[in-house]
Amino acid sequence: MKRSAYTFVLLGTSLMMIPGPSFARSWVEIGAEYEQYLDETDKGVTYNYERLNSETPYIRFSHSPSNNKWNIWGRAFTKIYPNEDLFTNNTTTSITERLELHYTKMIRRGSWRFRPGFGIRYNGYDIDRHETEYRFYPQVDYFLTQKNQLFFNGHWYIGDSRGKRMSDSAAQHYVDWGYEAEFGLQHRFNDGSAIRPHFYNEFDSFENNYDVKYWQFRLVYTKKYGRATINPFIRYGLGRIITDRSHHDPERWGLSRNNNYSRAGIYGNVGISGKWHITYETYYQVEHQHSPQGDELPDRDKSFFKLGIQRIF
Repeated sequence: MKRSAYTFVLLGTSLMMIPGPSFARSWVEIGAEYEQYLDETDKGVTYNYERLNSETPYIRFSHSPSNNKWNIWGRAFTKIYPNEDLFTNNTTTSITERLELHYTKMIRRGSWRFRPGFGIRYNGYDIDRHETEYRFYPQVDYFLTQKNQLFFNGHWYIGDSRGKRMSDSAAQHYVDWGYEAEFGLQHRFNDGSAIRPHFYNEFDSFENNYDVKYWQFRLVYTKKYGRATINPFIRYGLGRIITDRSHHDPERWGLSRNNNYSRAGIYGNVGISGKWHITYETYYQVEHQHSPQGDELPDRDKSFFKLGIQRIF
């Protein structure tokens, strides 16, 4: 799978150097993301959070015809852990690669805009573990006025997974499922800026592992200054309940804890020319941690940085 991801990167890099046709709207972006955690072992955690520090080179792309009736987009990355030696046996158990491809259709019916679609996401690891999600997108917008729009974004998925889970002596195959949904209002001001208050809900059911129920309130403000666009945002966690679902350990079944997290930051882009943009994002995340029995542990806070360059065709 890593070879496929590298091929994806080389293909996208080549496309960036080819003039784009006037009948389509396309872009390709390459860049890198960085995640930084703190060492909290002196406060009683069972492992050093710094082992999750990562460097992630990526490529992503989007393509639509000029009438914008459909869109295909994808992404690939490789995740590198500089502190891999902090993992057991010096081998990371966290995700090391991702490859995904998605398609959505645009259908206008009066004040309604439907955006159905489907996609696939593959997560790879250095150990005997992987996940493949098959996604379906039941998305829709409703335009109240020229300046106000209700929206519903998200997907439902079913997952084909392999790995060692609770009490497994060897990797097994499992079936997972879940959904993500965000819904709210977008308002455009007279000066062209916009604000988008909305709610986000996520549910994941990982067979012989755990369920996750999560709610957030999200707020994004968009403003353009010349060639620069800024999007300050906040994602405030309203509760993230993790409930154990072990098939082999009755004492673990039903144990739950609230590992809630919130983040605030900014993302956007700066135009270098008509076809080249610098993209960026940074945020700080506060994540509460608890043991399976509900005992409070030190927060697992994270700093995130992203910088990329985008070529528009």
